Amino acid sequence: MIDVNALRPGDIIVSTTNAAVSAVIRAGIGSSVSHSMIYIGGSTVIEAIERGVVRRPLAEALGGAVLAIGLRRRGLTEKQRADVIKYATQFMMRPYDKIGAAGSGTSTGRGGLLASLGCSISLLFCAAGTAEVVNNAKPTNADRAFFCSELVARVFELAGAPVVEGSPSFTTPRQVRVATTLLYLGKLVDTPSPAATALPMARGGSADGAEGAPGW
Repeated sequence: MIDVNALRPGDIIVSTTNAAVSAVIRAGIGSSVSHSMIYIGGSTVIEAIERGVVRRPLAEALGGAVLAIGLRRRGLTEKQRADVIKYATQFMMRPYDKIGAAGSGTSTGRGGLLASLGCSISLLFCAAGTAEVVNNAKPTNADRAFFCSELVARVFELAGAPVVEGSPSFTTPRQVRVATTLLYLGKLVDTPSPAATALPMARGGSADGAEGAPGW
């Protein structure tokens, strides 16, 4: 276990809660985590949640967490670290990307499951369908709204230190969790519960990845 003192600005935190929507996301993407955020220092994070991209105290952001893991981009320069925070701050107040969140996993092997659960995440996805997901991910729309892992992937991409391959618009928290570009720092929260137990999932990442284990 680690505490906030082990974190540096620009680190990433992935987490999950006991909330029903977290269980839906974990099932859809095959992972033990369902959310990601950027630590910006001063016990504060920037994250994309239902009300949009916001800055919150870390304690508040992890208030309902049963599992939270700290990750760090390997080889991040001080300029890149500053740019991560700059871009994350720049995107504050952008709305939450409901269509992107519901469709993000449709490019993965478990995409069919996530698509079938899309209505549980957002009724908007039911009406919009996959065509709207594709349109939503076009470069001209990419920075209009964000879901959690899209925000993380995008700000690191803009800072010149991408954490995953492919489009941020289709990045899931699981992909962040197992990215080989990230160093595993430790668990900030680990409360044994059914929600914190990994659901059936595909293996992801290599033994050199974030924690060197399947799942997030």
